[in-house]
Amino acid sequence: MEEKLPLVSVVTPSYNKGAFIEETIISVKNQTYPRAEHIIIDGGSTDNTLNVIKKYEGAYNMQWVSEPDNGQSDAVNKGWRMAEGEILGWLNSDDTYMPWAIETAVKILTDHPDVSMVYGDCNIVNEYGEVISRCSAREFNLKEMLCRGNMVPQPAAFLRREVLDEVGYLDTNLHFAMDFDFWIRIGLKFKVEYIPQLLANFRLCPGTKSGDEAHKFAPEHLYILDKIFADPKLPKEVRALRRRAYSLVHFRFGADYLSQRQMKPARKHLVKAIKLYPQNLVNPWVAGYLVTSFPGGRAIETVVRPILRFF
Repeated sequence: MEEKLPLVSVVTPSYNKGAFIEETIISVKNQTYPRAEHIIIDGGSTDNTLNVIKKYEGAYNMQWVSEPDNGQSDAVNKGWRMAEGEILGWLNSDDTYMPWAIETAVKILTDHPDVSMVYGDCNIVNEYGEVISRCSAREFNLKEMLCRGNMVPQPAAFLRREVLDEVGYLDTNLHFAMDFDFWIRIGLKFKVEYIPQLLANFRLCPGTKSGDEAHKFAPEHLYILDKIFADPKLPKEVRALRRRAYSLVHFRFGADYLSQRQMKPARKHLVKAIKLYPQNLVNPWVAGYLVTSFPGGRAIETVVRPILRFF
């Protein structure tokens, strides 16, 4: 009976995450779904990562390689090419699954053959694994993805293998926003379904890219939009979102510069965000950030920031 279930391949890219990877491994090993393989692609870790991985050899259906690679996107792609499963997952070496994650995703994909990718909700946890917030996703909407940002928690996503044949693998030019690019490419061609259930835990703490290098996401976001809107086959309804989508990127640039106290470039990008999409003036975040970017902004910020908490 078990052999009739689809095989699920979970790929974990890894590099010097020895402090967390055991939790990742255990979360895959302890899944309630009986047919899963775990492929760990290590980039040549120099900490205790390999000792942890070797500890679990033979304990469950896991294979691993450790060799230099060209970053996280390259590692995930390498794992997916090795994978034999009909359904694919991607779990970073500091994130974890809830025990029912794979079983839940497989059931939806099995019951709905027209759906090619599913995703659920995700906890945000700190370095100790303590829940600090909940990343509640929402129904997939390509317009919202382009104009408001990523709505798909990457650890909580699963897709059919044939998706890769149509949209390709992760873009190895991207090291921070590769998932955002990937979801958009999938959403342009396939049906994506949201599962309103907690499926994974995403770690946010010092030493993670989302924590330490968040300011590097905006340039990659710009690169992604340039790719999307350069496609002559892009549907008209998506092309119509161009100005609003670019407006979001410039707002993010502005917010990043503002966090670094670089007021002049912050103001430049925030003004451009408003020029591209004037309706942004009614957005309290855009308006508030723009005000604080002007001379005297630090003093104004003490008044504006408490107000922004209510929005």
